[in-house]
Amino acid sequence: MRIKYYIKSLALSVVILISLSMPIIAHHNPAAHYLVDERIEINGVVTEFIAANPHSRIYFDVINDEGETEKWMSEGDSIINLRRADWTDDQFKPGDHIQILGRPSRFGYNLVEWIFITNSDGVEVGGGNGQFAERTRYIQTKLDEFRKQRDFCFTYDC
Repeated sequence: MRIKYYIKSLALSVVILISLSMPIIAHHNPAAHYLVDERIEINGVVTEFIAANPHSRIYFDVINDEGETEKWMSEGDSIINLRRADWTDDQFKPGDHIQILGRPSRFGYNLVEWIFITNSDGVEVGGGNGQFAERTRYIQTKLDEFRKQRDFCFTYDC
């Protein structure tokens, strides 16, 4: 009899835990906010960069087809992950010209989840919400640096 009680209690606990975790999963799914199968490119001028958790943000102005200025916001990875990829808190400054490749808002807002950002010097940086391509590129960059150092030391006996 007691075993039945414990099994029922355990089953109820599991159901409650799963039910409580569903909103967390929904929040971390980019499909809740963005069209994950679509990509857009937007050119703009940075007005503010906020390096923060849980998502860093870039606010920027875009000139639309009618010549009017629109306010946009782009969301990326946490500052912790961006720092691991050698970002600084002043990575982008007001007045910087940028081009963003990212996922558009599901609801038509002036909002994009960045995948890559190209600055006015043509340098492309990632940091878009833990994108696999960005992580792979970061790892490849670190591996290339290691290989150069290794080859140098092999050649010149460091």
